[in-house]
Amino acid sequence: MLDFTDSIAAIATPPGRGGIAIVRISGTDALKIATLMMRAHPLMAPENPSTEEQDAVNSQAQALLDAAPALKPRYAHYTPFYHGATVVDEGVMLYFKGPHSYTGEDVIELQGHGGNVAPQQVLSAVLALNKIAGIRVRMAEPGEFTRRAFLNGKMDLTAAEAVEDLISAGSDSAAKAALASLNGAFAQRVRELNEELTQFRVRLEACLDFPEEHEDFFDSGSARQVLAHLQELTAKAQSIAQHGVKLNEGARIVLAGQPNAGKSSLLNALAGSERAIVTNIPGTTRDVLTVNIEIGGIPVTITDTAGLRDQPSDEIEAIGIKRALAELKQADLILLMIDSSKPSLDALEALGHIKKIFDNPQNLLVIKSKVDLPADAETAKLLQSEPLNQYPQIDSSTKSEHGLDELRRKLHELLGVMPTEGVFSARRRHLQELTACAAALARAVDMLDLGDLVLAAREITVAQEHLGTITGKVTSDDILGIIFSTFCIGK
Repeated sequence: MLDFTDSIAAIATPPGRGGIAIVRISGTDALKIATLMMRAHPLMAPENPSTEEQDAVNSQAQALLDAAPALKPRYAHYTPFYHGATVVDEGVMLYFKGPHSYTGEDVIELQGHGGNVAPQQVLSAVLALNKIAGIRVRMAEPGEFTRRAFLNGKMDLTAAEAVEDLISAGSDSAAKAALASLNGAFAQRVRELNEELTQFRVRLEACLDFPEEHEDFFDSGSARQVLAHLQELTAKAQSIAQHGVKLNEGARIVLAGQPNAGKSSLLNALAGSERAIVTNIPGTTRDVLTVNIEIGGIPVTITDTAGLRDQPSDEIEAIGIKRALAELKQADLILLMIDSSKPSLDALEALGHIKKIFDNPQNLLVIKSKVDLPADAETAKLLQSEPLNQYPQIDSSTKSEHGLDELRRKLHELLGVMPTEGVFSARRRHLQELTACAAALARAVDMLDLGDLVLAAREITVAQEHLGTITGKVTSDDILGIIFSTFCIGK
């Protein structure tokens, strides 16, 4: 368990060469730490000190703290940074007095020189002050600064998660959606839905407590109409959240097909670089190869896989096929590559492997590759007959670039995400809670139809509990631990 009464410190900027590096400190002792960092101070020797020695150091440090002038909040103080009596760097110190700070606590930022060494020396100097003059400071856990901001009421859980989503955004659209959540768009929609649920529950319970005054709300069918409206609002929130998840996580496209069908060439063409080895030898790709690109503002992960066939040439290719099938299970869209220039009867083998995963694959697009070469009559007939003719088909040639623009447009259409105003970033846990909320509302409809207002009101309460889990009004330490563990250390 984390102790949130400790002060915490971490480097808040990426490692490596750079003009500036920031060491961030938050907590009740942040101001004491900053005061001692700005002047030479007594530092305990590495060996275990005696009680008298420790008291002497604490006394000297406390005297420095008592004599130091008050630091002005939100003012840039140029200063050396001390580790004991030694200057380890110099730069700007900023003080944000709580609760008017990111975490809601006193926050200090030590802005010094970038690089691999200087920031670590400054951080070490901060942590070396632990137990001096009553100071308690430790290294921050991943996401602990943002977690404290959430716990101190500076932001709700959707905004806290949006911080990480904004940092890791893979496209302009994803960054825009994350910023919308950070500014409260997601929380506002959840709050409005929750308020309407509360009003509905109040009226429903009034029918139970004062039937002679409120029975018309139930008897007239108004309650059923209001509940249907609430279901519509929930469905709309689900739809937007689904878009947000796609923008946040990115869509997964998997290239599949028989060996030497042109999968690696298409991957290179879409990526705009030579990422995959391309030869005329079937079975060249033995393992999955993944690249990240952007299609119409949507971050997309495209995975090239080993060719699918029933009889692999060796054990290594067999392992590659097994991994390819594992990737197919997670695909939002499958591109089945078929070489149009030669007999491709084994394309049905590849489709058979896909159908073992999806009984009736709807997320499949057939890519007729190598159309710059003379078409094979048997393959042309195969493509026009069942089962291949039931899937959309695109002609392509990576050599002549024929069909690549049409393919990109089709990919954007099939992914089903159109970044528009009003989209906010979301995570799969949000979708799960919205789905559970919708299920509770459906049960409330059933109870209302049966005339059981008590159970209907209970299901509305359940729906609200799921909404509360999204914003963090209803949560647990385990959930928070999982969420903030994905953050970087200094955030």
